[in-house]
Amino acid sequence: MEMNELHHLDAVDLLELLQGKELKVEEIVQHYRAVMKRKNPDLNAVVHFIDEESFHTQGLFQGLPFLIKDLNAVKGYPLSYGSKVMEGFEATWDDEIVKRFKRGGLTFIGKSNTPEFGFTPATESVHLGYTKNPWNTEFSPGGSSGGAAAAVASGMVPFAHASDGGGSIRIPASNCGLFGLKPTRGRTPFSMRLNSLAVSHGVTKSVRDSAALLDVLEGPQIGDLYATPPSGAPYSSINHEDLSPLRIAYLAEFGEIMEIDRDVQQAIRETAQLCESLGHNVEIAYPDFDLHRFMEAFVVVWVVGGALAVKEAAGMNGKDPTVENLEKMLFTLIEKASRYSAMEYEQARLILASESVKFHQFFEKYDVLLHPVNSKSALPLGFYDGEDKTIDEILAVSAQYAHLTPVANVTGQPAMSVPLFWNDNNLPIGSHFTGRFGDERTLLKLAAQLEEAKPWRQRYDDLLKE
Repeated sequence: MEMNELHHLDAVDLLELLQGKELKVEEIVQHYRAVMKRKNPDLNAVVHFIDEESFHTQGLFQGLPFLIKDLNAVKGYPLSYGSKVMEGFEATWDDEIVKRFKRGGLTFIGKSNTPEFGFTPATESVHLGYTKNPWNTEFSPGGSSGGAAAAVASGMVPFAHASDGGGSIRIPASNCGLFGLKPTRGRTPFSMRLNSLAVSHGVTKSVRDSAALLDVLEGPQIGDLYATPPSGAPYSSINHEDLSPLRIAYLAEFGEIMEIDRDVQQAIRETAQLCESLGHNVEIAYPDFDLHRFMEAFVVVWVVGGALAVKEAAGMNGKDPTVENLEKMLFTLIEKASRYSAMEYEQARLILASESVKFHQFFEKYDVLLHPVNSKSALPLGFYDGEDKTIDEILAVSAQYAHLTPVANVTGQPAMSVPLFWNDNNLPIGSHFTGRFGDERTLLKLAAQLEEAKPWRQRYDDLLKE
């Protein structure tokens, strides 16, 4: 194989080349580093380069190159959270997610860009700069794993770490034409921040890469308050498993609740038709719960958890959060959080719990729920600039754009964005699927079936031309 064709492959393809001794891991890593250094100045997807010469070749991935999101600690490298308040801070430890990726045989070649502390669905850090969407650099790749998604889609790495506390895997996967799975709460180690809403996994070109990454990450860390029972067989075996016809509910248009753009509606309806053509039972339906009440409560939990996370991180760097070292959005978030009482916070948690029960009950009848990831395709750059907008202004923008993805974070269910549609502007639009708690296997098998029926990897050809 020609080296200039290497970044067209997924990680499993690369492993086969290594196993067949057609290439050495050093050649693969050097190739991706060269692509990253060539393309990153335009896209700003990677904010810290890791140039270690040692490769973690003992694990499943045999030294393949990988990016870690810059919300996670890698010993000896900056941990900046996209924020000026963390300027000069270097991690003295590997967090648990990083340790597992290392044991899985991944070689870190950089840390990917995020919005400040990962708090918006667009990667627009004032401190470290905007990340651009490789499909059209006037648009956002989404967030908060926007750097990871832009890097994978543009061929800088075969796959990358991503995390999701309210849609931060699924939104950039949708905007960048990638596959993005948010695992069940407790399936992988998680942070106690944000009331345990966030989980880690990755963004990938293929379903099989995502399944293999989940095999590496699965299982709680010591002290986790939640743990999902092990899946049994490896997730990477899904391509050899049958999928019985599923009961799929879908909704493409939300009426007064949220205005969905026509191209997004079209994407979901075409996906529903594709599912039906594959033998699944598809009908229009949606859980009977109060989405507005749910989201109002979510904002309380999200704001308070976010403020605490910012203060804790700033304290690690020996600083106090101020208007000089935080974007306006984050500084006003801390002010907003301080105005909530303990009673208001606990009431919000109870509302989320009661509304979540209604959502889970829906899955007694249906196996999978299909709906849009966002109300629109990728937004133009600048919608989420936290330098000029307060947290209330950011929340108002989010209410019209990213109102649906946080539900699975609260209920804890697995959810995924599958890249099956590109609009007339050649911008990707993902289809969002939610599954039963603990049932990533069904989602992955469905995604693999959809990938076979409507392959998407050839769509990257224009992006990957040298």
